[in-house]
Order: sequence, then structure tokens, then C-alpha cells
Amino acid sequence: MISRKIDEFVDKEATLFTDEYSIYSNIIKHEKINGHFTVNHSQKEYVNGNIHVNTCENRHSLLRPFLRIFRGVSKKYLAGYVMIKEYIINYKEDAADKMLQTILKDRTIISA
Repeated sequence: MISRKIDEFVDKEATLFTDEYSIYSNIIKHEKINGHFTVNHSQKEYVNGNIHVNTCENRHSLLRPFLRIFRGVSKKYLAGYVMIKEYIINYKEDAADKMLQTILKDRTIISA
């Protein structure tokens, strides 16, 4: 499954920074992965020089309180809620404008 996600979301090459979870054990063999560095959380290692996964963990910590606002989200619509939060994180003050541009992209607006 992880190889399919890399094929889908990595354009050229990527360096992967992960924890020691076994799903990543052979990922270095993937043609789009040019490096794989880990931290060993089970040994209480959270940073090793510039190697950490704090950015990813930070995004997850911001998502949960956002989803709590909606008092339950169906798995069917979860990707949409995640996309909204992604826009809010990435575009900050311009998030509403960027979402509207994305929604209206390739649509013809007819005014009276």
C-alpha cells in the first residue's frame, strides 16, 4: 500500500523521514525514494540530528481538534474535511479564497 501512495503522490524523487514502523522497512528499494532516515521511538529517540517526524505529528495534532468541531465525521467524507484543514494550514488567511478558486475552477460564471 505504501508503494502505491508513493507512486501517486511523489512526482520525481523523495527522501523519507519516518519512525521505525515496519511498513517502511523495504521502502528504500522503491525507485522514487532516494533516501530513508529513521528515528527509533521505541528507544525514546525522537530526533537524530535533522531527522525527525515532528512535522507530520504536528499536522495530526491539529487535525483532531478541527474534526471534533463537527462531532463525528463519516469515513465517506473524511477526505473532504482533511482537505479543508489542509487549505487552512497551507494558505492561512487566504484559505477561503483558495478553496473557492479550487471549487470554481473550470466553471463558467454567468452574471445577469
